[in-house]
Amino acid sequence: MAHEHRSAMRFLLVHGGWQGGWCWDQVAVRLRAAGHEVLAPTLAGLGPDAADRFDISATEMARRLADDLREQDLRGLVAVGHSGGGPVIQLLHEFIPDRLDRLVFVDAWVLADGERVYDVLPAPLAESLQAAADASPGRLIPMPGDFWRRGLCNDMPEEVASGWLDRVVPCPDGWMSDRLRLPGFAGSTVPAAYVFLADDVSVARDVFEFCAARLRQPSVATSPGGHEAMLSQPAPLADALLKVCQ
Repeated sequence: MAHEHRSAMRFLLVHGGWQGGWCWDQVAVRLRAAGHEVLAPTLAGLGPDAADRFDISATEMARRLADDLREQDLRGLVAVGHSGGGPVIQLLHEFIPDRLDRLVFVDAWVLADGERVYDVLPAPLAESLQAAADASPGRLIPMPGDFWRRGLCNDMPEEVASGWLDRVVPCPDGWMSDRLRLPGFAGSTVPAAYVFLADDVSVARDVFEFCAARLRQPSVATSPGGHEAMLSQPAPLADALLKVCQ
């Protein structure tokens, strides 16, 4: 790999909406090959059991993850959040700050205390997702195929993007509608980093720049690929993660 760290790190890779820990598989292979430990759990509500998707919030997803990490007594974590995984690692900072060595956001939302994911999304996107939740039993939002292929996987051949689409699951509205309590995050002393994805067209670049600007003196890197770069460009993304952790 282009960037190697002198000592082994313990990466906690947190996926975004509609996906599971599987989306990090090829990034994890590369990080492990460089000598690092990798955890890539699937968050509560996004696993194979559809019954678990109902009435779950971002706060509850993060709380269950924090409980699992405590139970395993895992410390020294480099928590990486992609997209909607950004607010989840912010919540981990509230629940288990002493177990985190670094927070890395990959084209991820960064929220202020009391905000929802919907509050930082462009209004048309937020409104379309809310309308989908309103129309769905249990407020579960299906992934629109066209948005997946052209908005999230724009750097892949359409047939490849469609193959990955078969693995996604409906996303609980509670991930995006939950107003997060983040009283400690603004004053965090845990080092932070932001990785921009160069070919991401899911939202305008200035949305991600706005989120990155909320971090205190973050390390910054840019990696090729669209919003789902962990699927399309896993090797350079793994390199970018190592770079911002140097």
